[in-house]
Amino acid sequence: MVRVSRRDFSIGALLSATMLSGCFRAGQIAGTTGAKNLLLIIIDDLNDWVTALGDHPQVQTPHIDALAASGTVFTNAHAQAPICGPSRASLFSGLYPAQTGIYGQIKDADLGPAVAAASPTLLLPQYLRSHGFYTAGRGKVSHQGGQEGMFDEYHPRSEKNGDYGPKPDTRIKWDSDKTHTDWGAHPDTDAEMIDHITATWGAEFLQRDHSQPFMLALGFVRPHVPWYVPQHWLDKFPLDDIEMPKLRANDLADVPQAARDLTAVPQMPTLEWAMENKEWRPIMQAYLASIAFVDHCVGMVMESVQASGRADDTLVCLASDNGYHLGEKQRFAKMSLWERSTRVPLMFAGPGIRPQVITDPVGLIDIYPTAIDILGLPTNTENAGRSLAPVLTQGQALPVEPQVSVYGEGNYAVIDPNHRYIRYADGSEELYDLEKDPDEWVNLANDQSLAPVKERLRTYIPANPRADVMTGR
Repeated sequence: MVRVSRRDFSIGALLSATMLSGCFRAGQIAGTTGAKNLLLIIIDDLNDWVTALGDHPQVQTPHIDALAASGTVFTNAHAQAPICGPSRASLFSGLYPAQTGIYGQIKDADLGPAVAAASPTLLLPQYLRSHGFYTAGRGKVSHQGGQEGMFDEYHPRSEKNGDYGPKPDTRIKWDSDKTHTDWGAHPDTDAEMIDHITATWGAEFLQRDHSQPFMLALGFVRPHVPWYVPQHWLDKFPLDDIEMPKLRANDLADVPQAARDLTAVPQMPTLEWAMENKEWRPIMQAYLASIAFVDHCVGMVMESVQASGRADDTLVCLASDNGYHLGEKQRFAKMSLWERSTRVPLMFAGPGIRPQVITDPVGLIDIYPTAIDILGLPTNTENAGRSLAPVLTQGQALPVEPQVSVYGEGNYAVIDPNHRYIRYADGSEELYDLEKDPDEWVNLANDQSLAPVKERLRTYIPANPRADVMTGR
């Protein structure tokens, strides 16, 4: 398997690492135009462990990699919040959490009012509907699926299987009623999995006769916990062969107390527990297997794109809502401002999209303005992100713009091509040199020679953020 690191990436390496069958063919789409539909695929808690991003050598993501190789893949994309609710609210509203006050999980019923209180903007599906699109969705699209009125047609997750099921009658490994976290073989067949049901429905939707342009949004929940997949997916990753994440002893010794407090997740397994109970490898196996399974579901949809003849008129965007730690920083969780939580896959393919790799920082905030630009719709002046269409269709370079991620009111990370600066609500800081220290092991916040770097990145932190809508502060 070809492994390509974040800082040493080329489209040639990606092409050699993937097979393009069953997806857009790069030569077929280069230089063409005509996208009139949007297929948006959102994957839950998928970190940068896809071959197209190169941060784990054993992932099996041939369908995602084929999509990446046929279009533009952004290897330095970041979520505006490292947790489902605010990340998806930002993506669909085109607004930053600091604009809406949505910093934590939010019910779908509260999403529209919270956005409306901050801006007259329409959510992306509503904007497309206002311009003649038929909008449809299934699975976990917004945090709870899809708010009332968000789509013309929306199919919620299965009531029988729950949000992240199906689940066994009793937990397999981790027994806590405060988290979905658990792992192991369940159920027996792919067809019982919610994501397989979502993919099947999405594939059927693409085969319909469509008299108007459409937006199809599909939300896949794996690799969100619980990491349950049928046994044959686990079998693809023999326990003894799994390459484990690199760790540094006392990695948290140089981070401020605010960092430890903010990222504490007592409901989740600790790294110490996982090591003592010999469960770290099974956790890794289950996460990798969950990624392989959801890649299979992506493949089902992309095969239908080809079979339906939609490849020549459909813009495809695939993204994850946030990353996930698998032992790094001594934790198994998202919900941090470090690289593993904010960095996500983001890629576009379709007619007119150039096959290329972009290493400059971008954000999920850019999806909304980019999609409507490529679809030829008027600019939504409320969008806080920027259109990446000049990069995608013409290969133009955009000015480098640091990305901002927030977790909890007042806690920010600012990421540029070389550094990650974190400032917590109490004023404490972290600073990492991503070129020399991509694992973020050495906090340089107290290095006086880097004071100008901190000062520059600090200017991107919002000066007047909106108060948290969930707390009313």
